[in-house]
Amino acid sequence: MITAGLALAASLRGGGSAPTGRVILTVAGTGVRGDGPDGHAASATDLSSPLSVDIDQQGRLYILEGDRVRRVNGDGTVVTVAGSGRAGSAGDGGAATAADLDGPQDIVVDNGGNIYIADSGDNRVRRVDARGVISTVAGTGQRGYAGDGGPAATARLDTPTGLAIGFGGVLLIADSGNNRVRAVGPDGVISTVAGTGDAGYAGDGGLAGSALLNGPRCIAVDAEDNVYVADTLNDRVRRIDAAGVITTVAGSGEPGFAGDGDSATAARLNLASGPLSGAGCLSVDGAGDLLIADALNNRVRQVAVDGIISTLAGNGQAGSAGDGGDATQAQLARPLGVVALPVGGVYIAEADNDRVRLVDQPAGAASRSVANARPTAITT
Repeated sequence: MITAGLALAASLRGGGSAPTGRVILTVAGTGVRGDGPDGHAASATDLSSPLSVDIDQQGRLYILEGDRVRRVNGDGTVVTVAGSGRAGSAGDGGAATAADLDGPQDIVVDNGGNIYIADSGDNRVRRVDARGVISTVAGTGQRGYAGDGGPAATARLDTPTGLAIGFGGVLLIADSGNNRVRAVGPDGVISTVAGTGDAGYAGDGGLAGSALLNGPRCIAVDAEDNVYVADTLNDRVRRIDAAGVITTVAGSGEPGFAGDGDSATAARLNLASGPLSGAGCLSVDGAGDLLIADALNNRVRQVAVDGIISTLAGNGQAGSAGDGGDATQAQLARPLGVVALPVGGVYIAEADNDRVRLVDQPAGAASRSVANARPTAITT
């Protein structure tokens, strides 16, 4: 359970025998792939390839796994909040728990408690409101590229994989198959903010709308309204500033693992892990550090505000060992989702371990607040 996990991390720190680094713990999943029932402790509930994680304003953990969205309540028990577990597209206008999802890849929760789901196989983005009712907010379900300047619900998307909430309630979508980042304003109108549609790598230093992307999979937004995009098939992370200018902030473009302790732009990343690799792979913490789920390196990397990259968790070996010890010495198995907590910890969704793990904040670290970073998004 999450509360027990945090308490254990605190006891490890306080006893003096804890490693000097950050401690890693399992908070959800048994390590056995399965369809765990609701109502049990998260750490005793089987999960099926968790792809993405997020938190709400109450600090509750949301997990995307097995064509469902699960929530871990304050008492540590699991409840399903969206998805029947069947693959499909039915259910709009009804209870989200009875709706079918089709290969969803990412989730994000806004400050109003609305849950947005990148329903990738159905080429839609869906929303679960605070009442638990599901609807489509972007995409007709027909794969393609169309609709900019009009209602998002009548636009075409191609395998949307990543989501983020920007300032002013803008919903950002990694429209991966279209090699674009799209934006849906609070008025429900969709536009393109990055990418021409052609696959490639070009455009740094210019406007993002004229840049080339290659399979962008996930998005994060920082406190300065900078948008970070995992340009996955380029093995880079790009940043779009508030003026719309795009630059590369991590990755040399050569896949692999190298560069810790040096400039992030010279480092090697290994982000691509399949046609649909999961998309909750970026997060920005309260200090402005960028977190990257470096999937095929079995690590989570951290880019500090000074541009230096390091490893936050994972020793590079695929596996599940290491709970209770230093996060950098632990094994991870295809980490695909990552989200920073307001108190400084980090949740990691490990698809091949069927677990969610927590990297606790360092001993003595001050709490970092990211409250109110995500306004309520689309109101239509």
